[in-house]
Amino acid sequence: MAVTRSLFRNVAAHMTEPDKIMAELSDALSDHNETSMFVTLFVGMLDLATGHLCYSNAGHNMPLLMTNEGTLILSCDSNIPAGISPGWKFTSQQLDLKVGTTLFLYTDGLNEAEDIHHNQFGMERMQQTAAAADRKPQSVITAMKEAVEQFVGEAEQSDDMTMFAIQYINTQKTNP
Repeated sequence: MAVTRSLFRNVAAHMTEPDKIMAELSDALSDHNETSMFVTLFVGMLDLATGHLCYSNAGHNMPLLMTNEGTLILSCDSNIPAGISPGWKFTSQQLDLKVGTTLFLYTDGLNEAEDIHHNQFGMERMQQTAAAADRKPQSVITAMKEAVEQFVGEAEQSDDMTMFAIQYINTQKTNP
């Protein structure tokens, strides 16, 4: 993870296209990768003035998109994780976020969290929890954390769990 983080910072400082960042990062991770290590990640560039999101997903869980119309899974192309295949052509996708839209990203430790009977928390519960939550980022994360803790009960945590939520709020004034 430390290597990936360092590489990402270096690459992203010189590029702005998510698919290009992903390809450069993947090629660097693939180089001399005798241990076959790889990483899943989601890279997005959000234009704060317009809400235009350009993103690329390298095998990571598809984020949730919470809008006034409801909560849905953000469509992501099926790119492979970074570090697996040098020269892979990652794709980039685009979406215009409406003001108030929240993007929720997470690691598989959330949807794959298990109760004592090895039932998983799952995507359906995640979507239901997100739909019932206030779209404010901290509210979504708190609701998700409480829901998964209640679901797993006394079961031992089997994987790390990371969550990140961001809400698009355009505070720029436009001229009529």
